[in-house]
Amino acid sequence: MANSTRVIVLFLAAALCVSAAVAQDMPMYDAVDELPGDFSTPSGASGEAGLSSPAVSDANDGVPAPSAAAPFEGYEENSLDDFGPDAQGFMASGAPIESRGTWLRRGFWYLETDAVIWNRLWNRDDKLFAAQDPQVNSPSFFSRLNPVPILNTNRLLYLESAHPGQDGSVRATLGNFLFRDSRNRDHSAEFTILGGGDWEQNRVITSDGNFGLQVPFYIDGLNRSFDNSSRQTVDYGSDYKSVELNYRVKSRLRRDQMVMDANGNWHRAANSGFEREYLTGLRFMNLGESLDWRAEDIQFDQAGTLGNDGRYQVSTDNDMFGFQLGTGLTYQAPRWSIGMSGKGGVYANNATGQTVLDFTIDDDGDSNVELAEHQLSFVGEARLLGRFHLTPNISFRSAYELMFINAVALAPAQATFIPEFGFLNTTGDPFYHGASFGFEGYW
Repeated sequence: MANSTRVIVLFLAAALCVSAAVAQDMPMYDAVDELPGDFSTPSGASGEAGLSSPAVSDANDGVPAPSAAAPFEGYEENSLDDFGPDAQGFMASGAPIESRGTWLRRGFWYLETDAVIWNRLWNRDDKLFAAQDPQVNSPSFFSRLNPVPILNTNRLLYLESAHPGQDGSVRATLGNFLFRDSRNRDHSAEFTILGGGDWEQNRVITSDGNFGLQVPFYIDGLNRSFDNSSRQTVDYGSDYKSVELNYRVKSRLRRDQMVMDANGNWHRAANSGFEREYLTGLRFMNLGESLDWRAEDIQFDQAGTLGNDGRYQVSTDNDMFGFQLGTGLTYQAPRWSIGMSGKGGVYANNATGQTVLDFTIDDDGDSNVELAEHQLSFVGEARLLGRFHLTPNISFRSAYELMFINAVALAPAQATFIPEFGFLNTTGDPFYHGASFGFEGYW
């Protein structure tokens, strides 16, 4: 009995010693120990090293929930909590926090404004209206056998194909964030308005002597026109307006990454990558044009009486409404982005035109014709856009843009002196290209 008692006492003593040793070798783990800490250098005489509060990522990264000392609180992946600033965490961090949830596209509403400077190309070739050379009255002078006619004068009245040249437009987009889907894509509805551009081209020519200007055969067809006039002017103007209502789907970046600063602090940063977007919507566009062609001192008889003038006015209007689709790809970094996008659609075009011809000497040859044509038109746009994110809510933007419009009625194409001409020419295809500058904001 005494021997068994001694064995039991010795066994209990050994167990206590082993448990104490294990307790000293196995430290207690806390949830935050799974994150890298801020290891500072030894300080003071004691040489002890302190551990700073560990950095925190979102819950979907497999990292435990943040503690009270964590720089960001209450952030939950795929929820609306990541919209809006966390001033305390932002100021407490040693480096700027540029995460996808607290830096990029924060807000329920957004506004984009741009000043667009377009250069307009309305025709493939320059269009000749008058010249001081009787050769232009010959039907064979402008033909396939004579593709580059040579005139015996430098007194020419023509509209240049690459003019009216540059002019500015204003574009504004107001959007509303709707929801984020299970594939981490933002869905939004937006309204866009574009307008303000007015392209004008003015030309004037005076003959060397009286009654020397002639109108080309392909315009007057040897009918009564502005032939044998002393002075002619042409004023050409064009403008367009556009209204869009679109539904946009845009992907977001991947999960944020943890980055260590040079001083050993950890912070969250957006993980750069590509974002794809899709667009669908409705669009209305109006393209209006005018041509005012005047001639002075027209010789209608052998007497050559001065003061016989003529005026030819042409106006066209294209009301286009249709459905459009678009897509884009953007490389997004924490502070900047660059991407390409394009959209296009087929539109029902209600094209109308009116021509008014008036001679001051009499009513012979005067006309007032109104025409209409229903046409399918195409409008396509492309853009190379760069952004710099100045703050979490404001970004500067700049882009190079292209726009092509097909099958529309242009005013210069309607100019003809054929009486009661009954055809509205809708073969115009103007092309626009230029740069845009603006900003976008979220709130």
